[in-house]
Amino acid sequence: MDTNLHFTLPTEVFSGRGCVAKQAQRWMLGRHALIVTGKTSARLSGALDDVCACLDARQIPYVTYEGISANPDETQVYAGAAVARTRGCDFVIAIGGGSVLDAAKSIAWVVASNVPREAFFNGVPATDPVLPIVAIPLTCGTGSEVTQYSIITDHEAKTKKNVSSAAFFPTIALLDAHYLTSLPKDVLCDTALDALSHAIEGIYSLKADCFSRALAETAIGVLMPELVRMAHGTFVNLAQLQYGSMVAGMVIAQTGTGLVHAMGYPLTYYKGMPHGRANGVLLAGYLAFMQATCASLTERILAAAGLSLPEELQALVDTLLDIQGCFREAPTEEELEVFTGDSLRLEVVRRYRTLPSPEEVKDLYRMGF
Repeated sequence: MDTNLHFTLPTEVFSGRGCVAKQAQRWMLGRHALIVTGKTSARLSGALDDVCACLDARQIPYVTYEGISANPDETQVYAGAAVARTRGCDFVIAIGGGSVLDAAKSIAWVVASNVPREAFFNGVPATDPVLPIVAIPLTCGTGSEVTQYSIITDHEAKTKKNVSSAAFFPTIALLDAHYLTSLPKDVLCDTALDALSHAIEGIYSLKADCFSRALAETAIGVLMPELVRMAHGTFVNLAQLQYGSMVAGMVIAQTGTGLVHAMGYPLTYYKGMPHGRANGVLLAGYLAFMQATCASLTERILAAAGLSLPEELQALVDTLLDIQGCFREAPTEEELEVFTGDSLRLEVVRRYRTLPSPEEVKDLYRMGF
């Protein structure tokens, strides 16, 4: 076993029922807070009320920016930054799914470093400051609460882009699975598939080491039983899903993502398919493709998942999407040309041992539908 490794995780993590209130003093990171949320989940889950109660009790002023969509773009980032600047906010509290957490990271950077809009997608200089970030996830997919990534839609490039920096790691993450009880079942399913894709891609990464692979296998072993229960319509342990998502986030914080994400982005941008679902339909084909050149790693993934063949994963995903009533419109051959070109242009596909040909990418898309 190669025991050489490099692991970075500066985020302090607390989990458990009521952790927002119990750890309130620890996440008071400034004198005026910007709370970043989506449209409804922060209120429906009760998380926003809990955060506001803690701030009120300590007489910390705050302003709420509720403008984040499922696929945030730079317009939403700069609108949130304008709110923060107007009110003099000096730390950011992100309450929501991965899109909210990702957007909040970019907002924290734009405010602290006064980033001109035309330079937003040009990379984050290592010396750029970022406002302190508190992350309170309301889904169980991206693991953004423990990563340095901010995935933002670039309409000019017609894809999502990774705006990232080591400074983007949240200062503190607060995980309360009770907040997931208001999550719609289809969102729960989609985000859990996203987490599974992180763990699987992380194992194959050229940046993977013995520790990140151990974390990935742990995440797969935690997530898969809950996905099976979801497919059977039985009780799902939300705390386990949240934990598995966080561990998978720790994995990609070290390895990054890869081909599945690169292929999933066009399905989201052009077809409107939720990100996790787009990844989920591609996973079994990806496993089968990688099995030819990375047999031992694939066997480790299947063993951790309690599966024998990649086709069993495809059957599980099909069942999950069917019971959620999720319609999947197969891409046309013309769309496959565009999707394949867009996918292979992304740098993330070069992080892995096996680079598919354009025709192999098209076949992977076809297998998912």
